[in-house]
Amino acid sequence: MHPRTPEKPADLHQINLPRREAKPLGFTALRQWLRHRHPMVLLDRIVDHEPGEFLDALVCVSGNLDFIAGHFPERAIYPGSHLIQAFAQAGIILFQMSTSPLKEDEMTLVSSVEARFLKMVVPGDQVMLQLKVDRIVQNLFSFSAQARVGSTRVAACRINLARARVADVGSPLW
Repeated sequence: MHPRTPEKPADLHQINLPRREAKPLGFTALRQWLRHRHPMVLLDRIVDHEPGEFLDALVCVSGNLDFIAGHFPERAIYPGSHLIQAFAQAGIILFQMSTSPLKEDEMTLVSSVEARFLKMVVPGDQVMLQLKVDRIVQNLFSFSAQARVGSTRVAACRINLARARVADVGSPLW
């Protein structure tokens, strides 16, 4: 169940509470939270978020995406690796919103991923990513998430992110 949409009110007093307004971010605004650039920005919009709690993001799958052409020519499927990357990007945004923006000399690393793919995602699908903060401890961030196309759950995951100084990661090969 999503953290802000309870199935039933806990008590009658909740019925009279004002409805929470969504806090969306468009494509231009969400890009300000990411170091990724075209063609690696996989999110299209942040639909709603609450720092320290949750983030909902939209991914629109187009048959015109370059990687769709080769995955697979006879039957286009959105790659699971890209879905994990979209989850990670949404998590990076939620991590920063919940703590602080990355400094110039910092980066976010994916330290572990546990994912389950339940249905194929294909061109024309609008994938809603729903992330929930599990834990924030110093420079570590854990979240669980699910992806839905309409009412169908297509994937679920748990991801751990770590904030690190670029100098601490080691000597780059590039």
